Amino acid sequence: TIERALAAIATAHRAAGAGALPTHGPRVVLRAYRRNRATSGADVRERRAASVTITALRAMVSVLDRSTPAGVRDTALLVLGFALGARRSELTALDITDLAFNPDGMQITVRTAKTDPDFAGRTSALPWGTHPNTCPVRTAQAWLATLADHGRTNGPLLVRIDRHGRLGRVPTGRGSADGRLTGQAVALIVARTAAAAGLDPHTAWSGHSLRRGFATETYRAGGDLLRIARAGGWKDGSTTLHGYIEDIDRWEANPLTGVGL
Repeated sequence: TIERALAAIATAHRAAGAGALPTHGPRVVLRAYRRNRATSGADVRERRAASVTITALRAMVSVLDRSTPAGVRDTALLVLGFALGARRSELTALDITDLAFNPDGMQITVRTAKTDPDFAGRTSALPWGTHPNTCPVRTAQAWLATLADHGRTNGPLLVRIDRHGRLGRVPTGRGSADGRLTGQAVALIVARTAAAAGLDPHTAWSGHSLRRGFATETYRAGGDLLRIARAGGWKDGSTTLHGYIEDIDRWEANPLTGVGL
């Protein structure tokens, strides 16, 4: 995080014509800090969001009660979050009218993205799935039908549901007036469902787990890295995306595999 802050400040300095920012001093301090942490035996591993694998996604969806509005919504949230490779902010910003269906599946317009400062948006094509419970098209259609049953045919796609099953209810002074889910709510739903599914409790399950899982699972399935990046809204050459892939290659392309140890 500090490295990123230094890079951002240096970029701003150059853009303002102020010349290069002297970052040698801060970087020396950072190196000394890392060295002290390593030699002291402190745990320097970064606690990153776990990847939701397709097996984990099926387990999570299986524990949801899809006879209730909340169960239908949470199923759509998990499946769409995974299939889009969406950031929490992108997922919660979706409106009902951003979804369009055709014989091949569904197109979703993602209008906001961290890497899209010009708000050009991107359109993601999601084909029909082979498993009904994790098919992005079917789960989205089921949720849209639930929304329509409650008189909601426009506005936010993912909305709050109170304990009485009422959609879009907003406690006084809390949240947006249209009842749109927040990114924090997405993170809580992912973590809660992972716990209910019996997934590793020592693992960091969060809203970002869906996005990371999209990257790792599509790569495992033989997906082209450039296509994965474009579909998930990563910049070309994203170091973040390459970090996810390195975690996979560390095992699947391990030079010791097949040695016979």
